Amino acid sequence: MASFACRLLIASSIAIILFINPSEAKPRPNVTNDEINTICSKTIAPSFCFRVLTNQTLHANETSLVGLAKISIQLALYSAYDTQLAISPLIKQAKNYTEREGYTLCSQNYRQAVAAVRDAKQKLAKHDYRGVRVEALAAVEEAKACENRVKAPEFTRSSPLHEKNKDFKRYSNIIWAISNRLVE
Repeated sequence: MASFACRLLIASSIAIILFINPSEAKPRPNVTNDEINTICSKTIAPSFCFRVLTNQTLHANETSLVGLAKISIQLALYSAYDTQLAISPLIKQAKNYTEREGYTLCSQNYRQAVAAVRDAKQKLAKHDYRGVRVEALAAVEEAKACENRVKAPEFTRSSPLHEKNKDFKRYSNIIWAISNRLVE
Protein backbone atom coordinates (compact mmCIF):
# COMPACT_ATOMS: atom_id res chain seq x y z
CA MET A 1 0.00 0.00 0.00
CA ALA A 2 2.79 2.45 0.91
CA SER A 3 4.60 1.54 -2.30
CA PHE A 4 1.49 2.33 -4.35
CA ALA A 5 1.04 5.66 -2.56
CA CYS A 6 4.71 6.54 -3.17
CA ARG A 7 4.39 5.74 -6.89
CA LEU A 8 1.17 7.72 -7.14
CA LEU A 9 2.85 10.70 -5.47
CA ILE A 10 5.82 10.55 -7.85
CA ALA A 11 3.57 10.15 -10.91
CA SER A 12 1.35 13.06 -9.89
CA SER A 13 4.41 15.23 -9.14
CA ILE A 14 5.81 14.56 -12.62
CA ALA A 15 2.42 15.33 -14.18
CA ILE A 16 2.22 18.64 -12.29
CA ILE A 17 5.75 19.60 -13.31
CA LEU A 18 5.01 18.84 -16.95
CA PHE A 19 1.71 20.69 -16.78
CA ILE A 20 3.29 23.79 -15.23
CA ASN A 21 6.34 23.74 -17.49
CA PRO A 22 5.33 22.18 -20.82
CA SER A 23 8.71 22.99 -22.38
CA GLU A 24 10.15 20.21 -20.21
CA ALA A 25 7.70 17.73 -21.67
CA LYS A 26 8.75 18.08 -25.30
CA PRO A 27 12.40 18.11 -26.28
CA ARG A 28 13.39 20.65 -28.89
CA PRO A 29 13.92 19.11 -32.30
CA ASN A 30 17.34 18.73 -33.82
CA VAL A 31 18.52 21.34 -36.28
CA THR A 32 18.14 20.33 -39.93
CA ASN A 33 20.36 21.24 -42.87
CA ASP A 34 17.51 23.44 -44.14
CA GLU A 35 17.56 25.40 -40.88
CA ILE A 36 21.34 25.69 -41.08
CA ASN A 37 20.96 26.99 -44.64
CA THR A 38 18.42 29.55 -43.46
CA ILE A 39 20.66 30.67 -40.61
CA CYS A 40 23.75 30.86 -42.78
CA SER A 41 21.96 32.82 -45.51
CA LYS A 42 21.57 35.64 -42.97
CA THR A 43 25.29 35.85 -42.16
CA ILE A 44 28.06 37.91 -43.75
CA ALA A 45 29.76 34.74 -45.02
CA PRO A 46 27.15 32.05 -45.79
CA SER A 47 29.61 29.48 -47.17
CA PHE A 48 31.90 29.86 -44.13
CA CYS A 49 28.89 29.49 -41.82
CA PHE A 50 27.60 26.40 -43.61
CA ARG A 51 31.06 24.81 -43.64
CA VAL A 52 31.41 25.44 -39.89
CA LEU A 53 27.93 24.34 -38.84
CA THR A 54 27.90 21.21 -40.98
CA ASN A 55 31.32 20.09 -39.80
CA GLN A 56 30.85 16.48 -38.74
CA THR A 57 32.92 16.87 -35.57
CA LEU A 58 30.44 19.43 -34.19
CA HIS A 59 27.40 17.16 -34.54
CA ALA A 60 25.22 20.20 -35.23
CA ASN A 61 22.44 18.04 -36.68
CA GLU A 62 22.25 16.23 -33.34
CA THR A 63 21.40 19.31 -31.31
CA SER A 64 18.72 21.97 -30.97
CA LEU A 65 18.96 25.59 -32.02
CA VAL A 66 20.06 26.48 -28.48
CA GLY A 67 22.74 23.78 -28.68
CA LEU A 68 23.88 25.22 -31.99
CA ALA A 69 24.15 28.64 -30.33
CA LYS A 70 26.29 27.11 -27.57
CA ILE A 71 28.59 25.52 -30.17
CA SER A 72 28.89 28.83 -32.03
CA ILE A 73 29.68 30.72 -28.84
CA GLN A 74 32.46 28.25 -28.01
CA LEU A 75 33.91 28.62 -31.51
CA ALA A 76 33.84 32.41 -31.19
CA LEU A 77 35.56 32.21 -27.80
CA TYR A 78 38.30 29.97 -29.19
CA SER A 79 38.78 32.35 -32.10
CA ALA A 80 38.97 35.37 -29.79
CA TYR A 81 41.48 33.64 -27.51
CA ASP A 82 43.58 32.65 -30.53
CA THR A 83 43.56 36.25 -31.75
CA GLN A 84 44.51 37.55 -28.32
CA LEU A 85 47.47 35.18 -28.25
CA ALA A 86 48.57 36.42 -31.66
CA ILE A 87 48.46 40.08 -30.60
CA SER A 88 51.02 39.91 -27.76
CA PRO A 89 54.05 39.10 -29.94
CA LEU A 90 52.91 41.71 -32.48
CA ILE A 91 53.09 44.39 -29.80
CA LYS A 92 56.67 43.37 -29.02
CA GLN A 93 57.65 43.19 -32.71
CA ALA A 94 56.08 46.54 -33.65
CA LYS A 95 58.32 48.66 -35.87
CA ASN A 96 57.13 51.99 -34.50
CA TYR A 97 54.95 53.67 -31.91
CA THR A 98 51.87 53.67 -34.16
CA GLU A 99 52.00 49.91 -34.67
CA ARG A 100 52.61 49.27 -30.99
CA GLU A 101 49.71 51.51 -29.99
CA GLY A 102 47.45 49.94 -32.63
CA TYR A 103 48.17 46.41 -31.44
CA THR A 104 47.83 47.45 -27.79
CA LEU A 105 44.41 48.90 -28.53
CA CYS A 106 43.51 45.74 -30.47
CA SER A 107 44.40 43.75 -27.40
CA GLN A 108 41.93 45.85 -25.42
CA ASN A 109 39.31 45.37 -28.15
CA TYR A 110 39.69 41.62 -27.89
CA ARG A 111 39.40 41.68 -24.11
CA GLN A 112 36.08 43.43 -24.64
CA ALA A 113 35.12 40.99 -27.40
CA VAL A 114 35.79 38.01 -25.13
CA ALA A 115 33.71 39.65 -22.42
CA ALA A 116 30.85 40.17 -24.89
CA VAL A 117 30.92 36.52 -26.01
CA ARG A 118 31.02 35.34 -22.40
CA ASP A 119 28.05 37.58 -21.66
CA ALA A 120 26.26 36.05 -24.67
CA LYS A 121 26.89 32.62 -23.17
CA GLN A 122 25.37 33.71 -19.84
CA LYS A 123 22.38 35.31 -21.55
CA LEU A 124 21.81 32.18 -23.61
CA ALA A 125 21.66 30.14 -20.39
CA LYS A 126 18.98 32.55 -19.14
CA HIS A 127 17.07 32.31 -22.46
CA ASP A 128 17.67 36.02 -23.07
CA TYR A 129 18.02 35.62 -26.83
CA ARG A 130 17.77 39.34 -27.56
CA GLY A 131 20.64 39.87 -25.13
CA VAL A 132 22.64 37.20 -26.97
CA ARG A 133 22.07 39.13 -30.20
CA VAL A 134 23.24 42.39 -28.63
CA GLU A 135 26.40 40.77 -27.25
CA ALA A 136 27.19 39.14 -30.60
CA LEU A 137 26.96 42.54 -32.29
CA ALA A 138 29.15 44.07 -29.60
CA ALA A 139 31.80 41.41 -30.23
CA VAL A 140 31.70 42.13 -33.98
CA GLU A 141 32.10 45.86 -33.31
CA GLU A 142 35.18 45.23 -31.16
CA ALA A 143 36.76 43.16 -33.94
CA LYS A 144 35.91 45.88 -36.47
CA ALA A 145 37.55 48.49 -34.25
CA CYS A 146 40.71 46.38 -34.10
CA GLU A 147 40.63 45.85 -37.87
CA ASN A 148 40.31 49.59 -38.49
CA ARG A 149 43.33 50.24 -36.29
CA VAL A 150 45.59 47.80 -38.13
CA LYS A 151 44.42 49.01 -41.55
CA ALA A 152 45.65 52.51 -40.81
CA PRO A 153 48.11 53.84 -43.40
CA GLU A 154 50.67 54.40 -40.65
CA PHE A 155 51.18 50.64 -40.39
CA THR A 156 54.33 49.75 -42.27
CA ARG A 157 53.18 46.26 -43.20
CA SER A 158 50.03 44.26 -43.67
CA SER A 159 48.82 42.94 -40.33
CA PRO A 160 48.66 39.21 -39.71
CA LEU A 161 45.49 39.92 -37.72
CA HIS A 162 43.33 40.46 -40.82
CA GLU A 163 42.40 36.79 -41.21
CA LYS A 164 41.94 36.24 -37.48
CA ASN A 165 39.69 39.31 -37.26
CA LYS A 166 37.70 38.13 -40.25
CA ASP A 167 37.18 34.68 -38.75
CA PHE A 168 36.16 36.06 -35.36
CA LYS A 169 33.66 38.43 -36.97
CA ARG A 170 32.23 35.49 -38.93
CA TYR A 171 31.85 33.33 -35.82
CA SER A 172 30.21 36.18 -33.92
CA ASN A 173 27.93 36.82 -36.86
CA ILE A 174 26.82 33.18 -36.75
CA ILE A 175 25.85 33.70 -33.09
CA TRP A 176 23.88 36.76 -34.15
CA ALA A 177 22.04 34.86 -36.90
CA ILE A 178 21.17 31.98 -34.57
CA SER A 179 19.95 34.37 -31.88
CA ASN A 180 17.66 35.99 -34.46
CA ARG A 181 16.11 32.57 -35.11
CA LEU A 182 15.72 31.99 -31.38
CA VAL A 183 13.90 35.32 -30.97
CA GLU A 184 11.37 34.43 -33.71
